[in-house]
Amino acid sequence: MKKILSILLLTLSAFLLFSCSSQDKLDGNYYWIDTENGLRNELSFTIKGIEGTIEKGEYDKFTINSKNNTFELSGEDASAKEVTYKHSDGVITVDISGTEHEYYKEGTNAYKKAVKKYNELQN
Repeated sequence: MKKILSILLLTLSAFLLFSCSSQDKLDGNYYWIDTENGLRNELSFTIKGIEGTIEKGEYDKFTINSKNNTFELSGEDASAKEVTYKHSDGVITVDISGTEHEYYKEGTNAYKKAVKKYNELQN
């Protein structure tokens, strides 16, 4: 009985640890780096825990539902809105401004590659 209880607790602990670590992967600063439609490299939003703050636009913050892959956008002068996001290898694809964009997490390989391309086009 003790072995079964120990295995059950170990499994539950591993599940909780995995759940928390997958959310932590989203934490950070995200940049919109556009090299296709005019050069742009700007901080767009920051995620900490299950909350995010948006630098500029109609919405100024959001809450993350990682089970459904959604952001619940909110702002002083805007009605709440739910949008779906995709997350892969340091890139979040989401529509927080009326148009879907890719946002690169600072420090990731995807971010470094996008900044390198941006800098090459700047010169």
